[in-house]
Amino acid sequence: MDTVTTAPKPAIRTNGILHFTISVHDHVKAAQYYSELLGCEIERVSNHFAFMRTGESHFVLAKMDNHVSPNPPRGTKFHHAFIVSPEEFDRAVEVVTARGIELLTPGTGPGGHRSFPGRHIYFHDPDGNGIEIADVSGHD
Repeated sequence: MDTVTTAPKPAIRTNGILHFTISVHDHVKAAQYYSELLGCEIERVSNHFAFMRTGESHFVLAKMDNHVSPNPPRGTKFHHAFIVSPEEFDRAVEVVTARGIELLTPGTGPGGHRSFPGRHIYFHDPDGNGIEIADVSGHD
């Protein structure tokens, strides 16, 4: 079989992410959860969306009546990573465990997480969406 080679097509040069969207059953309850647990700011809420901010980044919680968790039970492969300072990481572990939230093992094999430097914890929100809290300072 012959292969045809074509010239590469030019790529769009993006320079950041405006927001990402997380599917949830109830966007109002989810906004309260992300606000109370992760300290995210609720910028505004509509009939189907909650617009959230953390630092200079944004995300949207979208009400989906047919929401399905993107992970299997206790799975972490599909997740949203939130950055914290080294000092805040230890407190984050305490806050999450004090609330009875189960910490999950990342699905990256027996060696653990090695894609990014630092320390990482994983857990699920009430809708089964994976959340990662990361101190990427390189401190282990």
